[in-house]
Amino acid sequence: MTGRYPVVRHRELRPAFRWSAWRERRGPLAAGEGEVLVRTGPDERPVAVSVVDVRPGVPVCAEWQLSTADRAAHFPVRITFRCTVVDAVAVVAGRLAGSWSPGWFLARDPRPARLHGVHPEGDEEGLRRALTALLTSRPAHGELPGIRVELDRVEVGCAYPNDVDEA
Repeated sequence: MTGRYPVVRHRELRPAFRWSAWRERRGPLAAGEGEVLVRTGPDERPVAVSVVDVRPGVPVCAEWQLSTADRAAHFPVRITFRCTVVDAVAVVAGRLAGSWSPGWFLARDPRPARLHGVHPEGDEEGLRRALTALLTSRPAHGELPGIRVELDRVEVGCAYPNDVDEA
């Protein structure tokens, strides 16, 4: 996935008497296809506007390096999730609370680390099956406010040797 997800654009609304207010009036935020506008602040006077992507099944990827059983090599692992915004207001509120990037959040999942040093070199299929079983029932390790996460696919590359300094 490229670009920003799920908050595509965000703009703080400044008081009308500021010099930069003319720029905001000339180019207001507008939601395109598959996007919604979310206003934050009191109903009578919003303080910010965000454009949230609500397209279903947006791919978000996370990558790891998992060691082989003998610790001499590691497998490159790429897991693709399908994310769908189910509550745009909760997404914007979560962004303000620190949950701003689903890709960053999903890549910090500690569960794949349980498989460090378990599979021997050449057992890419076994590692793929183990990761799929680990993540199928609960794809995200925590709660992403307003976003439904589903496991799409697990890719495991051939193991390659660790870098060794010959100095």
